[in-house]
Amino acid sequence: MRILHTSDLHLGRTLYGARRDEAFEKLLAWLLEQIKVNSVECLLIAGDVFDSATPSHAAQNLYYDFLTAVKLQTNCRHVVITSGNHDSASFLNAPQKLLSAMGVVVVGAACSDPAQEVFLLKNPSGIPEAVVAAVPYLREADIRTSIEHETDEEKDQQVIEGTRRHYEVVVSAADKLRKEALAPDIPLIAAGHLFAASCSCGTEERSLYIGSLGQIPAEIFPETIDYLALGHLHRAQCVAENESRRYAGSPLALDFGESKNKSVVLVDLEKAGEPARIELLEVPCFDRLEQVCGTADEILARLSALASENVPMFCEVVHDQGPYAPKLAEDCRDALDSSPVVLVRVMSRAAAQNRISAADKISDVHTITPKAMFSLRLERAADGFSEKDRSRLIAAHDEVLFELENETSPSQNEKAPSSPSAVP
Repeated sequence: MRILHTSDLHLGRTLYGARRDEAFEKLLAWLLEQIKVNSVECLLIAGDVFDSATPSHAAQNLYYDFLTAVKLQTNCRHVVITSGNHDSASFLNAPQKLLSAMGVVVVGAACSDPAQEVFLLKNPSGIPEAVVAAVPYLREADIRTSIEHETDEEKDQQVIEGTRRHYEVVVSAADKLRKEALAPDIPLIAAGHLFAASCSCGTEERSLYIGSLGQIPAEIFPETIDYLALGHLHRAQCVAENESRRYAGSPLALDFGESKNKSVVLVDLEKAGEPARIELLEVPCFDRLEQVCGTADEILARLSALASENVPMFCEVVHDQGPYAPKLAEDCRDALDSSPVVLVRVMSRAAAQNRISAADKISDVHTITPKAMFSLRLERAADGFSEKDRSRLIAAHDEVLFELENETSPSQNEKAPSSPSAVP
C-alpha cells in the first residue's frame, strides 16, 4: 500500500492578521496532484487540520472541496484524518457519517474504548490491505486522572503511562482485527499527535499538557507498528533515528521562524514486519515570507531592495541591533509604499533588551532613589547611547526631578504669598 503522510495544515492560519487563503488553496491543489501522479492509495493527515477550533468559512470550504476532489479526481481509496490540539474534536466529528460514505475516516476525539479507533482498509476487491490505528490528539483527561497535591513529575509520568496504555490497546485491537480478517501479514499503520522526546521543535510548537513536559519516549510505541505517522512538530524528522516513526512536519511555513524546506512523506508498505520504503516529496513555496533583521538603517536598506523586486511577499521586521528607533515602523511603511510587499509586523528587540528586568539586582527597593533607578536604566542601554546623549539625558532627568520635587500643590498655592521670591 502507498500512503501519503502529512499533518499540521493549519488551514485558516494568518500572519498577524494577514490572510493566506491563496497559499492554502495552492497547497491543497499541489497535494491533490501528488496523490494523482504518485498513485497514492491512502492519505493520512495526522492532526491540526485547522488552525482554530472555529475555522472560517473559507477554511472549511477548502477542506471539504479538497476531500471531494480526492474522492472524485483520484484513485486514492482511503483518507484517514485525526485531530490535533488546534482542532475542535466535535467539529471534525460532526460530518463523520457523511464522510465515511466517501471512504474518509475521521477521528476527532479519543474513544472511550480505544479499539474503536482501529479500522481495516480493503482494496477494491474487498481484500484487506492494511489496518490503521487512527489515534487523535490525546487530551490530558483522556489518559490520566488528577490526584490531589501531585507534583509536575508525577503528572508527566501519568501522561507517558496513559499514552503507553492507549497505544497498547489500539495495537492489540489491530492485531485482533487482522486475525479475524484472516490477514495477519497486512501492515499496521498508527497515527498520533504528540510531542516525542528527543525531537526538535520550532518557535510555534509547545508542550501539550499543562504542568507537564508531555514529551513521549519513543519506546512506548509497540514494535509491531510498521509505520507511525505523527503530527504536532512542524519540522520533518524521525523519532529516535527510526525512519518508520516520523513527523511529516507542516507542509507550509506557518511563521517567519520556520524553515522554508517543507515536505510530505510517501510511504510504501508491503507486509507486516518488513521495512517501510520512505520518500520525501519537497513542497514548493506558495507564498514568500521574508524576515528582515538588523539596525534601523540596515532594515530600511533591505526593505527598499525588496520593494524594488516588485514581487508579492509577507515581511516581518525585527529591530535587534543599534539604538531604539521610535519612528521605525512609520519609516518601514514608507519604504514599502506602493509595493506588493505586505508588512505584517515591526518588532523592536532593541527596546526590550533595554528594559529593567528581574535579572537586575536592587539591594533595597524601598531606599533606591529615582536618580539611581534612572542610572540603572541607562546602564542597560549602554550600547544604545553615546556619551554625549547620556549626559544630555541625565541633565534632562535631573531637571525633571527638580521640577517634581519643587512642584506646588493646588492647596498650597492658595496659601502661598504672592511674592515671586516666596518658596513654599
